[in-house]
Amino acid sequence: MPEEGRQIAWRALEPGTRVYSSDGAQLGKVSHVVADDLKDIFSGIAFTRGMLGEKVFAPASLVETITTDGVHLSLSHDEAEERLAPFTP
Repeated sequence: MPEEGRQIAWRALEPGTRVYSSDGAQLGKVSHVVADDLKDIFSGIAFTRGMLGEKVFAPASLVETITTDGVHLSLSHDEAEERLAPFTP
């Protein structure tokens, strides 16, 4: 399991931040935050995974924590593979 850093707000989340499953597997890296800045609404993250860089979307309801070390989802690796949908902007 990755070492947890300190919690940060979604506004501080940077592209390239690692995304982890609940069982500690690295799923990919954040490509961008999906949010409405003006209304302060966080909808989730888009991240790239796999050798081909497939972009997928993880809704805010599945984001357990955002830390200086990564985004930690509430899904296991297997659940993430099955449930996360391709990202279409």
